[in-house]
Parts: sequence; C-alpha cells; structure tokens
Amino acid sequence: MRDFVAVLQREQAGLTADDADEIAAASQSKAGLVRQLSQISTERHLALARAGFTTDRAGLDAFIARQAESTMLAQQLDRLLAVAGEADEINRINGKLIRMRMVHNQQSLGFLLGGESTPTYGRDGRAMLGGGPSGRRLTTA
Repeated sequence: MRDFVAVLQREQAGLTADDADEIAAASQSKAGLVRQLSQISTERHLALARAGFTTDRAGLDAFIARQAESTMLAQQLDRLLAVAGEADEINRINGKLIRMRMVHNQQSLGFLLGGESTPTYGRDGRAMLGGGPSGRRLTTA
C-alpha cells in the first residue's frame, strides 16, 4: 500500500508539472499495483470465509480479536487503514487535477477550432465545460 501511495504521489507530481512521460509511467505502475492489491483483497476474503468470518470489516475485526497476537494485528490494520486513507486523499486530488486539465484542454480545442469561447466559470462560480448562454464567438465563418 505504501508503494501505491508513492505511485500516486508520482502521478500527482507529473500532473502538476504537466509531464506526460511521468504520468504515463506512474499510470502503468499504478495499474500493476491495483492488480496486486485486488489479488490480496481476494485472498483476504477467501481466508476470512474459510475461517468462518464475514468478508467485511466486522468479520476482519472479529478474526483479529480471536488471534493470540490480536493487539499487534489491530495496530497493523490501523496503520494499513491510515495509509489507505492517504492513498484515497491523493487519488481524490489527482482526480481533480485531471478534471482541471480536461477542462483546459477542451477550452483550448474549442478556441483552436474557432468555436465559441468557453467561459471558465459560470454565474454560480462553478467551472463550465461547454459554451453557455454567455459564450461569445471569437470568429465568424
């Protein structure tokens, strides 16, 4: 999971620096790690089910409580969940960066193709993806 956080941080750096090579490399690494994490999750679910526990958080907590080293396992789970929370937050920010880049690219394409100008923000303060009623023509055909 720490490797996944590191890859998300690389992706974020690439998005911030507009470094297509870094974004591509991070995306490739991220895809491999997602497959690994998915496999680990599947194995955890199977192990819990075989031991007679549900595969949700309650089942995991019940499984941990029955182990001799339950305190250590609970602490490890807490650390894992903290790292997962960090990954979730970085991924959320990366999604915002990607959406911002998409809006910018759509606006640039619209301008280059001679379409209506695309206002960045509407009257309600929200980013706009397409020309709205306030859009103005930059050129005429």
